[in-house]
Amino acid sequence: MGKINPMAQFLSLTAAADFLGNGAIEVNMYETEIMDLVRRSTPAIQRFDAPPATGHPHRYFEQTAIAVAATTDPRNITPSATGPTRVERSALIRAMTNQTNLSLFDVDVTRQQGQFAYLEAKDINDLVSSVEVLRGQMIWNGTAANVNDGGSTQYCGMLTQITNQATIDVGSSIIDGLKTKVAQMVANPTFTVRPTAIYLNPILNDALDQEAKAQQVFMNETTVEGGLVVKTLQTQAGPLPLIGDPYMPSDTTSKYGFAAPGAGNSNYYAAIITDKEVELPYIGGEDQNPNPRIFQLGLLGGLQGQYVVIKFDTCIAKGPSYAHAVVAVVRPTLVAS
Repeated sequence: MGKINPMAQFLSLTAAADFLGNGAIEVNMYETEIMDLVRRSTPAIQRFDAPPATGHPHRYFEQTAIAVAATTDPRNITPSATGPTRVERSALIRAMTNQTNLSLFDVDVTRQQGQFAYLEAKDINDLVSSVEVLRGQMIWNGTAANVNDGGSTQYCGMLTQITNQATIDVGSSIIDGLKTKVAQMVANPTFTVRPTAIYLNPILNDALDQEAKAQQVFMNETTVEGGLVVKTLQTQAGPLPLIGDPYMPSDTTSKYGFAAPGAGNSNYYAAIITDKEVELPYIGGEDQNPNPRIFQLGLLGGLQGQYVVIKFDTCIAKGPSYAHAVVAVVRPTLVAS
């Protein structure tokens, strides 16, 4: 084993100055604000209802038909007894969590320096944001096979839940395809369907915008949650906001019941959603807190403080065969940077 050069050790520990010279010693200084554009939320979570769950699993009833009327001879009235059809539904509650351990020494050093005094609170708040990001991803493409899949810890994503589907091929109009699908939903003779928004992969949203520009189709604007201004598409259900969601996936393989898009192409997904029929039922304890909850577990060995965030809820697209629809738009693959 070779000898360690003590001078090399000395240099590695003391070479912290940017410049040493006559009348000048320049030391490292940093801006007190950390440049941070990390995504922490999604418009979908803000728009969907979050009622308290009825238990585990969460249960509700869906009415799928009313009593059926019939014609009869006015002089020989012979009614037939019928009644409504109601179906019991349920969904398992899922758990999302994250934790961080804060070293007492490192926290004390940071506080004493005073340059990043807010950093401890920021890191704890980011635990909550990490759970919201995970929820935003799973709302569309959670990997559970169905809402009662006990073999998965994830949501059943709405692209899996929703069985009302359509495909817009490479040479077909995105605008016409979406409008036609909305018209088909509204024309349902059994259910009164009124979609309220179209959530799209942002790259698909841009392709739609370019198509509208090329065809000189004028689209109005509206403001949705979080002050986000988006375009609207005029449909048989009225003007629907086109909400770009970064967690709406695209892929080059067969998925969610759609065929593979072919070489050089991707399936870019759009979800036509009736917002009030999407629920995120939660378990929030005695006070029914709908937000992710933070727990401090005290000091561990080595005097480390442990913080844990937990959220219990699930995602349900009610009426998945008629209240919502998923459209796969086949377009040349464009990779987001």
